[in-house]
Amino acid sequence: MTTNEKDQQLNYKTLIEKTTENGDLVILGQKGTCKTTLMQHLARQLRTDSKNRVIIFETFPKWVHEFDSIPYMTIADNDVQPKENLPYLEEDKSIIQWSKDFQIVNGEIVNEFLKQNKDVIFLIECEDMEKISAFMTFVIYQIYRKQYLRAKAGNLGTVNEHFWFMVEEAHNLLDSTVIAKKTFNKLRKIQNEFRNLKMHMVCVALRLQDLSPKIRSKMSILLSRVSLDDYQLKVRNLLRNSKYRDEITQLPKGKFIFPELDLELTTEPFMQQGKPYEIMSKIAEPKKLNLLQKIISLFVVDAKTGKRIENSQITLEQQSKEDSEDDGIFSEGDEWFPEEM
Repeated sequence: MTTNEKDQQLNYKTLIEKTTENGDLVILGQKGTCKTTLMQHLARQLRTDSKNRVIIFETFPKWVHEFDSIPYMTIADNDVQPKENLPYLEEDKSIIQWSKDFQIVNGEIVNEFLKQNKDVIFLIECEDMEKISAFMTFVIYQIYRKQYLRAKAGNLGTVNEHFWFMVEEAHNLLDSTVIAKKTFNKLRKIQNEFRNLKMHMVCVALRLQDLSPKIRSKMSILLSRVSLDDYQLKVRNLLRNSKYRDEITQLPKGKFIFPELDLELTTEPFMQQGKPYEIMSKIAEPKKLNLLQKIISLFVVDAKTGKRIENSQITLEQQSKEDSEDDGIFSEGDEWFPEEM
């Protein structure tokens, strides 16, 4: 093999470097094409760099059994609860619709979990796609606020941390019908700023059509064997000048094509190193209050804000704490953090 041919090879490291430049990556292919195996290799490669923090979302218990030694937390269905129905007008102002907001019941524990661990897995057992998307948005938003404030203070380059969100079954987070809802406008805005804030997303999807076009249009694509409808509607045009144009619907298992460089990547079986271990996410049952205690609790106020404290639940709309205290998103040694003006 010539030196020029070696330079043109695609491997995990060069794929990560290319994704870092562009921001996000979606791995597209049918079942049985080793998409998850490839993403596990990418996650392992990312974890070798102390500057990278890897956050993995999955809805089927595969990573928690087959990945390397890493802490994971199980998010139960009742950990994500509807908060209220919010009315809003359609664009033509002729129809009033209702959208959901959600609260993360164990949000404080989730933040503490992020604080204590560099890399983590969230096994989300919610049955409703909106709940799954709401939880992922909650976690992503916590990171976004910290990175934004670092950038505002000119501290983003000094800290130099990259956050990587690895998303299995990406349609649960980025489905076009879910993302279109008003509640998730925030996620679209955050994703637009990912690259500038050193945040990246690597997704696995069966069909390109399942993902919101407002998000997938800003992502690089790695192709395995694709479905015929994706090929006809999108992929054929992506590969119109590629030498792999006629092979993409018949690629063997474990082979991927990166259209931006027109290069092929072959993944090998993933050999587990260690075993994931669970961090419990349950909150202790609150003590029952008598009538007098309940009345007193109605008048308890926060000494700093002067606002009445209702409970310890964190909603999707709450901003993360924006002061100089260690709040769970910073790495060890990140001693200074600006207050938001």
